[in-house]
Amino acid sequence: MNIAAFLDPFIPALALAAGGEGHHAPSINDIWFPLANFLIYVFILYKFALPLVRDFLKTRRDEVVSTMAQAAAKKQAAEALVADYRKKLAGLDNEIAGLHAALREEGEREKRRLVSEAEAIALKVKEDAAFLGEQEVKIARQRLRLEMANEAEAAARLLLERHLTAADQARLAEEFIQSVGQSR
Repeated sequence: MNIAAFLDPFIPALALAAGGEGHHAPSINDIWFPLANFLIYVFILYKFALPLVRDFLKTRRDEVVSTMAQAAAKKQAAEALVADYRKKLAGLDNEIAGLHAALREEGEREKRRLVSEAEAIALKVKEDAAFLGEQEVKIARQRLRLEMANEAEAAARLLLERHLTAADQARLAEEFIQSVGQSR
């Protein structure tokens, strides 16, 4: 029902009051029926439509409020995340410098360890070389002694063969037999 249909019964009375043509005044019955119709319409709207509209508006308001609260919570979480990332970015240069220093220190420690191991290996190699040298010298001395003994024996044989006579041989044999006999 629109406003023009609602005001239709009242238009002649309004026209008369405005000083229009000389129409007669509406009767009370012409006013009661539209008024009763209007009051029934208002009652139906108040009883059935208003609670539905109120419920709809209340649920819609609750939805809007909860959506706004969720959006505010998401915005706050996003701002916290942005602040956290900004803080991490601000500390990133310090962290990179710290990592560089730690890696440099680790490299220096590793270098010192490797140099120390190399020095220990070099010392061991020197000791082994000295030991092997001593062993070679001992072996060479033994060979030299053996060679000298062999040379001395050969020289002694040669001298004995040259200077030993048959009489000297008989006398030596006799002395040997006597020494063996005395030892028994």
